[in-house]
Amino acid sequence: MSGSSLASITNQRLDAARRLLLQSQDVENDWMSESLESSALFQLRSGLNGLLQEVKTSYSLQGTLDIDALIQSCHDKGISVPVLIELSQLKDSGQSWLTQLFTAFSAVLLCQVGQVGNASYSAGTELIGRGTDAGASTKFILNSLTELVLRFREDAAEY
Repeated sequence: MSGSSLASITNQRLDAARRLLLQSQDVENDWMSESLESSALFQLRSGLNGLLQEVKTSYSLQGTLDIDALIQSCHDKGISVPVLIELSQLKDSGQSWLTQLFTAFSAVLLCQVGQVGNASYSAGTELIGRGTDAGASTKFILNSLTELVLRFREDAAEY
């Protein structure tokens, strides 16, 4: 795959998440809203994988689409990739949008009541706009991931 098609796939995932979140605000059924938000979380996780694939391809890294595996590949090559360093720091922070994405996605995938920051969610509770003080909401995750993707591409274009 070429870099532009990888970027296109990532863009499609982020756009799908954005559209699902917009739809979830317009429905009157709680179950439909929750379903759309769960679908948005899937698209966001897929968008993160798209970003990781873009980074992996751009820097000819080895390994799976896992932050730690890609960081190890960077160490093996003797290079530093700022976006991976940032993702690693976010992953290690208990209150970051990335940690919130992993937690919420895992809870939805495993059909469990999960924790999003300090605010738990379950049937009947919206994720959108109910973030903790750290701003952990599905919309915030979307905006943060989109910003990171754009910064990565801008930085990559400079080289």
